[in-house]
Amino acid sequence: MKNEKPTRLHILCLLKKNGRMTSKQVGDIIGVTSMGARQHLTAMERDGLVASEFVRQKAGRPALYFKLTEKADHYFPQRYGPLAMDILKGVEELKGRDTVEKVLQRRRENLRQNYFAALNNNDMNKADLKEKVKKLAEMRDDDGYMTEMEEDEDALLLREHNCPIHAVAKEYHEVCQHELDLFEEILGAPVERVEHMVKGERSCVYKIAKNGVEKKTAKSKK
Repeated sequence: MKNEKPTRLHILCLLKKNGRMTSKQVGDIIGVTSMGARQHLTAMERDGLVASEFVRQKAGRPALYFKLTEKADHYFPQRYGPLAMDILKGVEELKGRDTVEKVLQRRRENLRQNYFAALNNNDMNKADLKEKVKKLAEMRDDDGYMTEMEEDEDALLLREHNCPIHAVAKEYHEVCQHELDLFEEILGAPVERVEHMVKGERSCVYKIAKNGVEKKTAKSKK
C-alpha cells in the first residue's frame, strides 16, 4: 500500500471497513466534494480496484455505490498467502490432515503466549475486561487484521475488517476455531463470533459479554 497515493489509501481503507459507499459518503469523510470523490473512485474503478453498482433506495432514484474488488485485497496484509497454502497442502499430502492440525495448534500456542504476556504484564494486571479487549484489538491490528473495538450496552465487539490468513482459513476452518477459543482463554470471558468472513460476510466480529460467566484466565506455559 505504501506506493499508493494517500487519498487512494484512505478510500481503500474506508471501503474495506464499510463494505460499500457512495461518492458523497466518501467525500464527506475525506474532505472533498462528491464530484471530487467520484473522480477518485472512477479512476480506481478503471484500475480494477473498485466496482460500482446502483442500489435501489426507499425513495427517489437508485444511488450509485462503490465497493472493493478482489484485486484490491492485495493492498491489505495477506501475510501467509499462497506460500503458506503450498506448505500446508504439502504437509497434508505427506503426513496427513492430523499433522496439519498440529501445525495450526502450534500457531495457536505461539499466539497465546504472545497475547498472554501482553495482557498480564505489570501495566495490565489490574485492567478490566474493556481495557483487555482494547489491548487485544491493538495487537490484532498490528498483526494486519484492521481491528477496532466497539461497545454497546451489553457487550464489547471486536471487529476485524481484514484477514491476513483468509486463504488458509477458507481451506482449514480449524484456524478460525482456534482464534475464537484463544480469545475466550485470554480474556477469561465468553466470546461469540457473530460475523465471519469465511462465510462471505464483510468482517469477522467477536461479541464479548460484559456480564457473562467469567472463565478462568489462562496461565502462561513455559
